[in-house]
Amino acid sequence: MPDTTTQASEEEQTESPAQQPVIPPEFQRPPLDMGWATAPTERPPLPKDFGPEGFTLRKADAGSYGWAPDVWPYRNDTPRGAWPAPEAQRGLVAPYTIYEKAEVWAENAADLYEQGIRERWAPATDISWSSIEPLAEHTEAALDQIFTNISEQQYNSNQVLMGWLGEISYGFHEVKLYLSTQVFDQGRHVEAFRKRALSNGGGLGVQMPGFMHRTTYAAFKFSEFIFYTNILRASFLLALCGASDKLARSQADRELFEHTASDLRRHLAYGADHIKHYLRADPVNRDRVNTWVMRGEAMMAADLQRDKPLREALILALGDTIEEGKAALKELRSAQLQKYLRTLEAASIYNHGDELVPAFQAAIESP
Repeated sequence: MPDTTTQASEEEQTESPAQQPVIPPEFQRPPLDMGWATAPTERPPLPKDFGPEGFTLRKADAGSYGWAPDVWPYRNDTPRGAWPAPEAQRGLVAPYTIYEKAEVWAENAADLYEQGIRERWAPATDISWSSIEPLAEHTEAALDQIFTNISEQQYNSNQVLMGWLGEISYGFHEVKLYLSTQVFDQGRHVEAFRKRALSNGGGLGVQMPGFMHRTTYAAFKFSEFIFYTNILRASFLLALCGASDKLARSQADRELFEHTASDLRRHLAYGADHIKHYLRADPVNRDRVNTWVMRGEAMMAADLQRDKPLREALILALGDTIEEGKAALKELRSAQLQKYLRTLEAASIYNHGDELVPAFQAAIESP
């Protein structure tokens, strides 16, 4: 006798065609064909003559692939030069907020990316850590305070930059790629200077007042953030690295300052070229930049005037006597100002030396 219970159960589990869910046409599996292989995208000529630098971004982005529009039209991850899929345009929207070229662009971004890749270094192996020898307690404490300060400010710049990186749309991939190297640069600086403070019997020093930290966090625009970090802060730190003849006490110290200076030159180059492009894009942007300049200088002055641990550490580290240290600190502040003013000129902000925020000028002249 057949098992009618089992037969009924199987019939219940089998749905009739009318009972199956209806899939909208836009979500149905497309028919198999080779239409994708004839996408109407440009077929550039085969690259030739790579040269010693190899196959760079500029050589790859030939023709239309190298053209970045003033406003990126796609609200998703369509690669620049690819043929947009209709279903993708109706699908998920990427969480970008920056679509205007003027907000991020720098003509040198592609070249700086290649340079950053070639000049990468590893703190664990590219610094002669074994060259560090014991120092007088007050000297080591002074150096460790300086290294703590550098590590802290680079951490702040790095953390805020990583947040901005995700806001930039895919159409400006040269800028995104360059900024990714800056993220790694600043990460190395955080790591390397922290290690140096912990490598010779000392330790981390006192936290900074943090006025510039809060200013970078509060930047409303990416270009504003870049002014604070890649022009103002980077120019001051690069000039500090230039004082390594007085600060460095070992081969490791010299290598640390040299590698950091190499990274910072790229940061300055991007910052200056971007601000120059931003100023040329719209006359109203000059008023905005002027506001950022005044705000940045005022906050930098607040840090310089209130950071007693760093000021006294620099005096101890820069000279054999207190008087020598004070004179060397004043010389350092002058060098930092000159590096900052030259960077402003590279960004098409001329003759600013006569318009410095008074508190900022006072912090430079009477450190």
